[in-house]
Amino acid sequence: MHLVELSREEHSQLKISPDLAEASAARQHLIPIVASEFRKAATQYPIVFAKSPETGRFAPFVLNGLEPEENLFWSGTKMDVAYVPLNIRRRPFFVGMADASNGANDNVLCIDIESPCLTASGQKSIVDADGTDSSYLKEILSIVGQLVDGQKPTSSFINTALSLDLLCPIVLDIVLEDGKPLHVEGLYSIDEDRFRSLDKDEVARLWNEGLMELIYSVIISTGQIFNLIRLRNERESLNRAWRDNEN
Repeated sequence: MHLVELSREEHSQLKISPDLAEASAARQHLIPIVASEFRKAATQYPIVFAKSPETGRFAPFVLNGLEPEENLFWSGTKMDVAYVPLNIRRRPFFVGMADASNGANDNVLCIDIESPCLTASGQKSIVDADGTDSSYLKEILSIVGQLVDGQKPTSSFINTALSLDLLCPIVLDIVLEDGKPLHVEGLYSIDEDRFRSLDKDEVARLWNEGLMELIYSVIISTGQIFNLIRLRNERESLNRAWRDNEN
């Protein structure tokens, strides 16, 4: 990866294949999301929380696989889902920080000039023939804007959940149809027992701050773990069939 600040002039000739952005998630079992994505994500993915190994801070993710580097939604050509998280759709663009003359740090749009999304046959350009931002770049700016705007409410939600002791570790002990055991740990979810024990003032606070919807989205999404198990069993079955045919 080689990130540089996007320049409409210097990078005007770049061609981008947005469909290849999803390929970057082919071996990604955790994809970070922001709070505004919870409702859509909950319809397909388990929403989990994990600690940063560097900072120890929690962040929300969608879980795509039952083992590291496993994405059970990757079909081989695309993510076979109705909702692709913003953090995938924005690639090969990233948010960087630039030092302003007044000493403040401003967000700047960066591009990974080593990304496989940059191809000579790419369908999208950064600027139109008249030098103005292309509709594709405007869409990217909108996606990046949602990610930047989502950082504060997402952190606020996590801080509130921690203050109410609502996050708890989850451990999954799974036995696949072929008898293979899987042990998944290091992830966190909403402690439903603790949530049910909140007093009326705490519940009212969650409603008033618009956080109750996020909590319910996380709780509901845990049922998607069974879908991941189903997908893993199907993949193992296909692999066995392929090996049998080879032999």
